[in-house]
Order: sequence, then structure tokens, then C-alpha cells
Amino acid sequence: MLAAVIVYMNGKPGGKNDAACNDAIDSGLKLVANGSLDGARQKLATAKNVCAGKSSAKADDLQAAIGKAGAASGSCQRGVRVIERNIDGHQLQSAATGIAALDVDCAGASSVASLRKQLARQQAAAASVLVGVRQALDAKDAAAARNSIARLEAIDREAVELPQLKADVQALSAAAAPAPAPVSAPAPLETAPARIVPTEPAPVRAVERSAAAERRPLDTSPVDSGAAMRSEMAQSFLRDAERSLLEGKFDASKTYLESARRVDPGNARIDNLSRRIRERERQVLQTETTIN
Repeated sequence: MLAAVIVYMNGKPGGKNDAACNDAIDSGLKLVANGSLDGARQKLATAKNVCAGKSSAKADDLQAAIGKAGAASGSCQRGVRVIERNIDGHQLQSAATGIAALDVDCAGASSVASLRKQLARQQAAAASVLVGVRQALDAKDAAAARNSIARLEAIDREAVELPQLKADVQALSAAAAPAPAPVSAPAPLETAPARIVPTEPAPVRAVERSAAAERRPLDTSPVDSGAAMRSEMAQSFLRDAERSLLEGKFDASKTYLESARRVDPGNARIDNLSRRIRERERQVLQTETTIN
């Protein structure tokens, strides 16, 4: 008898929950449309409690709507742009902090997922170069250590290890530099003052002037050491990209290639290696597709 009364009051079993579910979903969608995502999340929590069976799909739709609105919000887009600038500016620590600070809806956006992958590749490349720096320091090779530090800065100029590494290289260079030999000043000779006989200077002959001109050092243009260093760094990145390509590590190879492009955009090897990476990646993908 009691069951019959309940059915009569609700119209059908579960009718009350269906009404509450629909109300929560409708209210949540309206809040999303008005930009009130916090309120929409509260309605989503209610919907998950009362929506059952086929109605649970409505809660999933509301959750998707909240996530999409959050990813498209102005604050999310601004945060994403800042993170992109950090990665492009080799500020990996700032990029990681920015991603961690995103709210849950923005963090789930596909654009943020792409940034996470890009950041992970850059961090892996920086970690690889860092190993090279430490190996050079252990081998007491100051020149190789300085070169590796320059490569590390080209990937992540915010690397927390940089100050200590630079100090270690400076100490290594100072220890390797030979101490200058002391130079003793010659004792002054006592001589009688010479008589000064005034004479008129003889005219300089043309032959003497020509010889003096030949002895004059030629002006030399300053060497662009910065360009040489950039070229050397780019070649080092390209070697790493080649090695990663041979090992089938396409993401790492692309990261090293982009680092080389930033350091030396005019390097002729970059485009050639980029084509090779794409071709090899396509071959591997076709092989995997054929096997599957």
C-alpha cells in the first residue's frame, strides 16, 4: 500500500529524481551561458547525485559544457598566451608554474595539453644537456663545460643549476690558469749626463717613409665571436638532433632542431634535417599501421 502511494505521488518510480536531475542540468547550463562557472559546478555536483541511468549522460553533457566554457574564458586564454611566451623565451620554470596555476577547466583544454608536451620535451632536452655539463666539469674540461652551459641557457635560461655551474666553471678555469712568473726590475745604471747638441732634423727621404708605412700594422676588423659561438651551439644541437633521430626519438630530435633554429636561423642544415625527421616519422607510422 505504501509503495502504491509513493508511485501515485511521484507519477512513476524515480520521477522525483528525474525532475531534480533535469532542474540541476537546466540551471547549470544557464549558469554556464551567463559565465558563472562556479555556480554551474555546484549544479553539476547536484546532478551527479540525483541523475541516474540514462539521465547520467545529461550530467556528462553539463560537465563538458563547463569544461569548454572554462577553456574559452578570457582568463584561460591569457594564461595560455603567457605560458606560450615563457616556452618560446626559454623560461621553462615560469611555464611550469603557469600551467600548475591554471584552474581545472582551463588545465583540461587541448591547447594546454599541447603546451605540456612541448614543455616536457624542452625539459628533457635541458636535462640531457645538464648531464653533459656535469661530465665536462668532472673531466676538468672548462671549455666543454662553458659550451654546454651556453646550450643549457639556450633551452632554459631559468635553470636553477645555472649560477652554481657557472661558478664551478669559473673556479675550474682559475685553477687551470698558470701563475705569472715574477719579473725583477733591472737595476738603474749610473751614467754621465749626455751633452745635448742642437741639430736640425734631416728631411725624411721617400724611401724611409715607404719603409715606415710598410712597418705600420694593418687595421684588422673585429672578429664576430658571438656569431662563431652561435654557429658552434647550433652545430651541437644539430648533432643531438641527428642522434635522437637515429634512436627513433622524434620529439627529442624536433626539440633539438628548434633550439638550433633559434640560435642560428640561417643554418642550411636545419631544413634538410627537418625533412628527414618528417620522412622518418611518416615511415614509422606507415609501418605501425601496416602491422596493426
